[in-house]
Amino acid sequence: MKKPLILAMTALSVAVVAACTIDDKMNTCVKQEESIESFIANHYADSTVYVTDTGISRIVMVHGNGPEAKKGDSVLFSYQGYNFKNGPSDQFAEGSFKAKLGSKDLVIGLDEGMVGMQPGEEAYIAFSARYGFYDESVGTVDPMTALIYYVTLEDILK
Repeated sequence: MKKPLILAMTALSVAVVAACTIDDKMNTCVKQEESIESFIANHYADSTVYVTDTGISRIVMVHGNGPEAKKGDSVLFSYQGYNFKNGPSDQFAEGSFKAKLGSKDLVIGLDEGMVGMQPGEEAYIAFSARYGFYDESVGTVDPMTALIYYVTLEDILK
């Protein structure tokens, strides 16, 4: 009789700890999103800023022209990736890439943030860990890190 009770109590304890951890992670993401909003308001109030329904922000630095990138389009772009700590800090990546938007080739924040960009456009795309690597460590990026990318959309390939 004691063994099933011990197993049940252990399972309940694990479930409670897991729930707290998920709540803590979501609270971290909310704070990151607030920090991103504050950064934009303080540094780019006069810039063109697009924010998706999920809170991913695109701050246009150089306007492009031509058709807008849509889900399903392949895009060719160059980028610099930074940890976001009250603004861009600690660059972790740089390069050029070709990806199909909506195909899960990119982290969600970058994928959704590029929708609507035009060829030649340069923009910062900022998002919380929820739309980045979340609780995984990737290269030099720690778990639960907000990210900001500087992206130049070079071409849309239909």
